[in-house]
Amino acid sequence: MIRMLFCILLLLTATLALAQQQPSGQQNPPSGAPPQTQQPAPPAQQERAMSNSDIQGQVQSTLGNDPSLSGAQVQASVDDTSITLTGTVQSQAQKDRILALVSPYQAQRKIVDKVTVK
Repeated sequence: MIRMLFCILLLLTATLALAQQQPSGQQNPPSGAPPQTQQPAPPAQQERAMSNSDIQGQVQSTLGNDPSLSGAQVQASVDDTSITLTGTVQSQAQKDRILALVSPYQAQRKIVDKVTVK
């Protein structure tokens, strides 16, 4: 009987010790399950970590590689809070396309539209 109580006490102590070593919010995976890994940051956070010049280069490249924007003269300037688009386009459809291409960045930066239609 004493031996059984000793075993139970030992198991409880070991369980408490393991629980204290594990970071809060994480649970032990079920037996046979792979251990939990840290999830990558959401795209919005990843892009926020990018430099302004990196974002500006991506935006300019995206706009320059779109065949529907042929003849458009648009520049993007980026600071910590906004992406400012300036220049001229030949149609409202081109302007709408530019805004659609830049819209994924709205989660990180405010889009300032200064593009005019000829």
